Amino acid sequence: MPGPDRRAHAPTLLSFAQQRLWFLDRLRPGRPDHNVPTAVRLRGRLDEEALTRALTEVVRRHEVLRGRIVDAEDGPCHVTEPVETFVPTLTDLTHTPAEQAWQRARELVAADLATPFDLGAAPKLRARLIRVAPDDHLLVLVIHHIACDGWSLSVLWQEFAVGYGAAVDGRPSALADLPVQYADFADWQRSHQGGTALLDQLAYWREHLADMSPSVLPTDRARPAVWSGRGDQVGIEIPAELADRIRALGRAHEVTPFMTLLAAFQVLLARCTGQADVTVGTPISGRTRIEVEPLIGFFVNTLVLRTDLSGDPGFTEVLARVRRCAVEAYAHQDVPFERLVQELRPERDLGQHPLFTVMFQLEGPPALPSGLPDLEVSGHQIQNEVAKFDLEVSLTDDGERFTGAIRYAIDLFDRDTVRRLSEAFGALLDQLVAGPERPISAWETPAGLAAGDDGAE
Repeated sequence: MPGPDRRAHAPTLLSFAQQRLWFLDRLRPGRPDHNVPTAVRLRGRLDEEALTRALTEVVRRHEVLRGRIVDAEDGPCHVTEPVETFVPTLTDLTHTPAEQAWQRARELVAADLATPFDLGAAPKLRARLIRVAPDDHLLVLVIHHIACDGWSLSVLWQEFAVGYGAAVDGRPSALADLPVQYADFADWQRSHQGGTALLDQLAYWREHLADMSPSVLPTDRARPAVWSGRGDQVGIEIPAELADRIRALGRAHEVTPFMTLLAAFQVLLARCTGQADVTVGTPISGRTRIEVEPLIGFFVNTLVLRTDLSGDPGFTEVLARVRRCAVEAYAHQDVPFERLVQELRPERDLGQHPLFTVMFQLEGPPALPSGLPDLEVSGHQIQNEVAKFDLEVSLTDDGERFTGAIRYAIDLFDRDTVRRLSEAFGALLDQLVAGPERPISAWETPAGLAAGDDGAE
């Protein structure tokens, strides 16, 4: 993927994923739906000047973070602005009593997350350093999804750590120059849309998703005509003992923990919806070329995983079907989700996500900067009140347990309904792992969750 000879600050076309977010922003402007937050607590002797220099260096290296979107004849384009557009904010709360200071810090974090980005202005990264005490700081970053994804956060914190250490020591950063920029990936992606390999992959998806209807759970309220994006979440915890048995079952049947957890959740969906044709979405990194691995940007793609659970199979057979479905999807992952929607042309509904309404993902522990001199670093949980799907199951594998949350649209579900769904998922996993040969109909759906129970749909 050679980088083209681009003039500094010349407009470049967006990637397909970026263009979709730009379109959604134009359709419903002034919303924070695609803000991506990350925060760390820094305890110890912090060099605030070195921190600013390290963050600024990250923004300098990655043009996508300091861009703005403009309308052009060929469509929306990215224009890179000088790094000086990025100015971190410092908030000093050291003269406030500790309990009040942390309450104020949480209020500032919530306000930053709820503040929308103007895609027509740079930069796409906001940073706030909150000084709670002389030796206790909270660093909060909010990035628009059009400029980053989950992988990007790992890149960002790694580069920040290198830059901070160098700035503290008074030496230049040792990071190698980036071989390409995100704009080069966007150009490459568009230039390969007519290639034979991609067209073959597109043909697979057209066949695989033909005559598909998204899995839709019974809801507590009728679906609104327009999606509000308001969300909440309920926690999930799969203890170490059950997690060990999940991993052991997966090894015995040559499936990953993700596939085992997904298979169990699709069984739960089938039981709750009364549908044997079960469809969920899942993110995949989208970084199929080595040149883009060190970049910050919006590379993540979405795969539609459609599993046939007809015939009342045992769970071991479900694992085989899910494995086959996932492997085929990974082999055809180069088709951008946006291109897939264009090709399949599902009936568009402003109150529902196209092709699927439930997202399922398993990730590793969140990225944190490491090796910061004289500092103890820990993650800071941020409450995100935005829902992009009916349900979004996000699990983390910490090597022992699986933990996470089910985020849900409060337009559709009561908290108690989702709490019972979370509990049912844990109970179902325990039963399926204990008796994987039993037919899935042997598990009884809890009252209030089964298809046909009282509900709006």
